[in-house]
Amino acid sequence: MYESLLCHESVILIVDHRVSDIQLLGDAAKGLGMLHFASDGVQALELARQVRPDVVLLDIEMSGMDGFQLCEALKSDASLANTAMIFVTAHHNTEHEVHALELGGVDFLTKPINVPVARARIRNHVRLQQMARALANQDALTGLPNRLLLQDRISQAIHKARRHNGRVALMTLDLDNFRKINDAEGLAVGDKLLQRVAGRLSECSRVEDTVSRSGSDEFIILLPEVGSAGAVGNFAQRLLNALSEPFVMDSGTYTLSVTIGISLYPDDNNDAESIFQHAETALYQAKAGGRNRYSFFSSEIESCMRARQHQERLIQEALKHGGFEVFYQPKVEASQKKIIGVEALIRWRDNKGNLISPADFIPLAEKTGQIIPIGRLVLHRACLDAHAWHQAGHRLCVSVNISAVQLKHDRFIADVREVLQETGVNPGLVELEITEGVLATREHGSQDALLALKRLGLRIAIDDFGTGYSNLAYLKMFPVDVLKIDQSFVRGMMVDHSDTVIIEAIIKLSKALGLELVAEGVETREQEQGLIKLGCTVMQGFYYCRPAPHDEVDKQLASGIAGFTTIKAWQ
Repeated sequence: MYESLLCHESVILIVDHRVSDIQLLGDAAKGLGMLHFASDGVQALELARQVRPDVVLLDIEMSGMDGFQLCEALKSDASLANTAMIFVTAHHNTEHEVHALELGGVDFLTKPINVPVARARIRNHVRLQQMARALANQDALTGLPNRLLLQDRISQAIHKARRHNGRVALMTLDLDNFRKINDAEGLAVGDKLLQRVAGRLSECSRVEDTVSRSGSDEFIILLPEVGSAGAVGNFAQRLLNALSEPFVMDSGTYTLSVTIGISLYPDDNNDAESIFQHAETALYQAKAGGRNRYSFFSSEIESCMRARQHQERLIQEALKHGGFEVFYQPKVEASQKKIIGVEALIRWRDNKGNLISPADFIPLAEKTGQIIPIGRLVLHRACLDAHAWHQAGHRLCVSVNISAVQLKHDRFIADVREVLQETGVNPGLVELEITEGVLATREHGSQDALLALKRLGLRIAIDDFGTGYSNLAYLKMFPVDVLKIDQSFVRGMMVDHSDTVIIEAIIKLSKALGLELVAEGVETREQEQGLIKLGCTVMQGFYYCRPAPHDEVDKQLASGIAGFTTIKAWQ
C-alpha cells in the first residue's frame, strides 16, 4: 500500500537562461520524473502554476526575475510552497548559498554541472518529495489512504460519474466492539487488529475502490463505479461476513462486528461534502437499528439527526446563557401539615419564555453527556437554596435527581464534594435521588459511589420504588435512607386493590429495614387519607403544589401548606 502511494510520477521543472545548462540538467534528471523547461523567471512561474512541480532546479542569474525572486514567488503561492527548490549557479559564494537556504532552498549545485553528482542529488530530493506526499496522504498505522487523499478521489469519482451518468457509493464503517478489546488488551494488540481489519477490507474490495482509515476504529470505502443499489448492498453484506470471521493472532482470538452506513451519488446527493454527511447519517441509522448491519441513507433519518443536533446546540446555549432554572416541589408531613423538604426539578425556558418539559430534553442530554453539566448546575443551585433556607430558619431537606450517567462519571464524587464546599450547605440537608434500576446492577461501581456519597454526609433516596425489579437484595447492599413510592401505585390505590396491597408491602418493608418513606403523585384528599391509614405520612404531589420557581416557594414557606394553594397553577 505504501508503494502504491509513491507511484505518482514526479514533475521536475528546470529553469536556466543557458540552453547548454538546461540540456545538462535535463540529462541529470532524465528518467526521474516528467521534465519541463523554462528559460526565464516569468515563464517559469507561469509554467509552475500549470504543472505543479515537485522539484525545481533554478539558476540564480537570469534576466528580469532572478532565481532568488523566482523562489520567493513560488514559495508565496500556497499550492507551490512545499516544492523542493534546488539552486544552480556558477557562483561559489557563501553569501549566495546562505541566502538560497534562507529562502527555502533544499540544495545548492554549482557550475560547471557534474551530471552524476547532480543526478544523485536530484534523485534524493525526488524521493523525499514522494515520501512526503505519501505521508501526507497515508494512514501511518495501516498504510491505507487517509481522509485527505480519499476526499480527492471522491471528487474525481463524482466528476467522472457526472460526465458519464454513473453512480458512486461511499461506505462508512465503524467497528462495534473494538474499544473494549483495545482497553482490555492494550494498544499494541489493538493496532495489530486494526492492521488485520485493513487487510480484510482491502481483500474484499476491487482494484479501483479506495479503502481508507479515517479514525481509530473507523474506515471509509469509496466505490467509484457501481451499478445497482442492490449490488452495493451485497458488497456490504460480504464485508459484514468477512469481518465477523474470528481474527486469530499470537495474543489470542478476537471476534469483531461492523456497522456500515451507505450513501449513493447521485441518488442521495450531488457533491463530495454531501456524500460524506449522508454516509455518516446512514451509519447513525444502522447503529440505532442494532449494529452489526448496514443501512442506506434515509432523508427521514437525516431530518431526525439534524433535529437532534439542533437540540444539542440549544442545550449548550442554555447552559452557557442561563436558560435552565430550578423549580421546587414540596414534601409534606401530612399528619402534621408541615413542609419538611422540597425536590429540585430542572426546567428549561426557551427564548419566548415558554417552559420545555424535561421529558423533551433529559433523554438526549443523557445520551450526549450534557446531563453532567446540567446535573451539576441543579445540584449547585439546590445546595445554595438549601443553605439559604436553613439560615432563614427553614430546615428543609432538598432532593436532587441523579441519573445513572452522572453516577458513573469519573468526576461525579469530586464535583459533589466541590459543590458542598462552594455552597457551604450542611450535607445532611441534601438528598440524592436515584432510580431503582441503578441499584439493581453493580455495574460502574455504583455501590462504591453511593458509599462515597454517604461518607460526605448526604442522604440517598430510591426514586420510583416498586417498578420493575423483584430482587430486593440490593437494599441491604446500598446505603439507602429513603424509599419513594412510585406515583403509579398512588394513583391507582383508590380503584385497584392490588395497588393498595403493593403500597402496604412497601411500607412494611421500609419499616422493617428502618427506611423513611415518601409517597409520590398524591393528587386528592382521599389518597392522602388512605396513605396515612396505611402508615405513610410524608407525601408529594399536585394536591399540595406543582413545581414552582424558587422565589415563589420562598415567599410561601412561612405560610406552610396553606400558602402553597396560591401556586398550584405553576406548570
